[in-house]
Amino acid sequence: MPEDVTGGDLYALWRVSEALLPRVADVYYDSNRLVAGASGAAGLTFALTMWNTLRDELQDMYAEIGGVVMDGAAAVRQARLAYEASDAQAAGELRSILADPYRNSTDPAVAPPAPGSEDDPGTPIQVEGPPGTS
Repeated sequence: MPEDVTGGDLYALWRVSEALLPRVADVYYDSNRLVAGASGAAGLTFALTMWNTLRDELQDMYAEIGGVVMDGAAAVRQARLAYEASDAQAAGELRSILADPYRNSTDPAVAPPAPGSEDDPGTPIQVEGPPGTS
């Protein structure tokens, strides 16, 4: 591991994995839930079938993109944890930075989304396929 990693570098990784990427995933998961809640017009069988197909594709796509973003956040988190484990000085600097109320505030640009808040990615709604699929 590079010798010149600082607590500030680890803080940048922390911010990406804990605050920024979860908010990006939230945009896609919100879209997934919005599309999942959109129902078709009754009586228009062909149009309804086509809409349901499109809706399911969009819903699945938004869930998958959000999942990839959250996987990216997890990978960045693992990299940060690996650096913390191998460099006690940088880990100590990161703890000091996170203890600083200016940097560890409720500001959405800095803090992780609070569980259950509007910014929290939550869980996407999975597409329910026809019987026998999944």
